Amino acid sequence: MKKKNLLLAILFSLTLSVGATTYESTVLPVIEGKQEKEYRKIDVSQVPADVLKSISAKYAGYSLTEAFVSEDAEYKVALLKEGNKVTAFYKATGEFIKEA
Repeated sequence: MKKKNLLLAILFSLTLSVGATTYESTVLPVIEGKQEKEYRKIDVSQVPADVLKSISAKYAGYSLTEAFVSEDAEYKVALLKEGNKVTAFYKATGEFIKEA
């Protein structure tokens, strides 16, 4: 009976050490995602003329309903036309970045 208990104790300790080794070898590094910029709301009248010109060329007939700006002068604008909402991003120079 003592040999059986000893054998079980050895087997149990080997199982724990193999399990720990397996666990450590399967740990994957954490990859952080790109953090989205923070924008603060501004009055639509504060949107630069170059951005407004680009908006009117690309989004003819849309109304500018909201505007936001980031610390690096990137503009996020909310546009609306016949119930269709669009969010677009522009550089201060009027260069289109993307649509969301």
